Amino acid sequence: MCELILQKTADGRLSDRVYVTLLEAIIAGRLSPGDVVSEVSLARDLNVSRTPVHDAVRKLIEDGLVTQAANHRPVIAAFKSDDVFEIFEMRKLLEGEAAARAAPRIDRSTLAKLREIADGLAGPADVNGEWLGRWADFDEVFHAAIAQASGSKRLDADIARYRLLHRGFNKLATADPLRQALDEHLTILDALDQRNAADARHAMVMHIGEWQAYFVNYAERTGKRA
Repeated sequence: MCELILQKTADGRLSDRVYVTLLEAIIAGRLSPGDVVSEVSLARDLNVSRTPVHDAVRKLIEDGLVTQAANHRPVIAAFKSDDVFEIFEMRKLLEGEAAARAAPRIDRSTLAKLREIADGLAGPADVNGEWLGRWADFDEVFHAAIAQASGSKRLDADIARYRLLHRGFNKLATADPLRQALDEHLTILDALDQRNAADARHAMVMHIGEWQAYFVNYAERTGKRA
């Protein structure tokens, strides 16, 4: 198994950090279809107990990224560009609806805080990678705030699941396209600030669609899971 470095997540849950670490390695091709997933080895390599590793692997199996036949150890599943496309299709449906529902509900103080963070990211990106970390944290807070403001606990929970999947993709993006994503976030904030549900839905769907195309192209360009 490839060398893995435990990734950070916005909420810091250890099982989520292990999940994102494995997901990023799968998407980046450092874990290949058919590779055996050893919970013991992973726990040792990541310097964590087996429990968060077990929970992360269970979640990867639920998401179809790891498979396990009866009486066999889990293995990395084939992950194609079609899988990437479908993940973002689900995000469009869920988060488009959440944005529309949030438009009349989200409070002004939350909008002001999100805009303040976005404005802080509008300056030049640093060379040591700090900007990318700040962006990732903002992206999580931004989408979580809108999901929570939707007023639907079930919708919020489903979005959280697909957002966790997205974290692995986020690790592969670079500063230049993320500048575009920042502008897209501001467009969504404008629609929410104007309490325009239709515009909020449209802006969110367009934003997610841009990243759908970006990561589908990434998968096809690199030839992973062909």
